[in-house]
Amino acid sequence: MKRSRASTSDPHGNPTEVMANLFDIALLIGVGMLIMSMTGFGLKDLLSKSDITIVKNPGKVDMEIITRTAGTIHRLQATGQTVGGVGTRIGSVYRLQDGQVVWLPETETTPGSTATPSPAPAP
Repeated sequence: MKRSRASTSDPHGNPTEVMANLFDIALLIGVGMLIMSMTGFGLKDLLSKSDITIVKNPGKVDMEIITRTAGTIHRLQATGQTVGGVGTRIGSVYRLQDGQVVWLPETETTPGSTATPSPAPAP
């Protein structure tokens, strides 16, 4: 005669499986919130593979420039040192009334002719 074993498995399932599923759901929600916040703040370029440049605290003493080129990240910090030297003028930079910065390259002149610079925008 055969003896039948009583089943000892829990009819409600293993409670640790529920905890693992809850952890997976929380992880997916966290990643989703991270992606939503990055796109909401206009930082979706950080997720792409394109080259980017970010300027933190522009014009201040603790200004920092962060660049990503070909997957390599470089951080440049302002030192506050003044630099001087001899060079050639390559153009003019203007800040427009709406805050936009525009660079106008120096016009090339041929010998015997003069270049007439365009008037500067009002400050």
